[in-house]
Amino acid sequence: MERKDGSIDSNSRHTPLRWGILGCGGIARRMAGAIASRENMRLEAVAARDKERAGAFASAHGAARHYGGYDGLLADDGVDAVYVATIHPAHYEAVRACLLAGKPVLCEKPLTMTAVQAEALFRLAEEKNLLLMEAMWSRYLPAWREAVSLAGAGELGKLKGVTADFSARFPFDPSHRLYDPAQGGGTLLDLGVYAIHLAFSAFGPDYCAAQAAGRLAPTGVDVFAALTLEYPGGGTAILTCAGDQAGPQEALLIGENGWISLPRFYQATEYTLHREGMPDEVRHFEKADGFAYELEEFRRLLHEGQTESAVVPHRDTLAALRLIEWGMRAIRCRHGLT
Repeated sequence: MERKDGSIDSNSRHTPLRWGILGCGGIARRMAGAIASRENMRLEAVAARDKERAGAFASAHGAARHYGGYDGLLADDGVDAVYVATIHPAHYEAVRACLLAGKPVLCEKPLTMTAVQAEALFRLAEEKNLLLMEAMWSRYLPAWREAVSLAGAGELGKLKGVTADFSARFPFDPSHRLYDPAQGGGTLLDLGVYAIHLAFSAFGPDYCAAQAAGRLAPTGVDVFAALTLEYPGGGTAILTCAGDQAGPQEALLIGENGWISLPRFYQATEYTLHREGMPDEVRHFEKADGFAYELEEFRRLLHEGQTESAVVPHRDTLAALRLIEWGMRAIRCRHGLT
């Protein structure tokens, strides 16, 4: 059971963590499946603006209760924690409402549309002594974490560079979430954030210079973006994302004496270690639902009474949002827009 301070009673470690989900779209379905795969968790309640939709979701995923609107779920004493799965622009108000109701929150990425909004939520979470975690699930993957750890430990000599691409072709549709400004469209917010977090996990968020270029969709959102980050120690990150072209979706961690390749890096289940004069070494990992790792981290932090994850610290979330905001402005300026 949850304590008033937001932690979980250590005597209830074998009691399932009872989740509520706000929003009933595709990402919510993915999370509901991940929750169902964990013996120490269950989906207790769901909420959506449309009560019928919430009811259908609850029936499909075994939730005990459903609500039309969010107030009922936030007042539900049977819900220990909330996963926010709304569209990007609705994250801020949804997370704020959860925190004010005393609920710990796992919020789908990006946490908010702006760094200012994120700062306000982190302050509120600290005041309420509640766990607030951005669901940057890729950073919790064992393959990602081990590859970054090896690169940082000198396995390749000094780490010199990171490259990461997340490009996928989505036919243009102004109502699609990737292209619609009202739904928080744009590839940097939706796809590029993964590449940014890979750079931050390898080099940290304290880059000293940045460059940006890109293309805009007819709706005005960025449909391709290329970011170059330079770090004080000489490291460089080259990050690309796109919604109008196919891409390798691969990342490289490049050192003086070799490199590590991560195919489909944002959902990595393996990596290959390439070293000069040595055979390539492929390391495979269990192909579990990737969301399960962040769920287990969230549960662990709740048990310990923590309010922040060291895997995706608040400062990384803030730095990523600042970089995305700057990148979007820079791309628009290149096209003569403000």
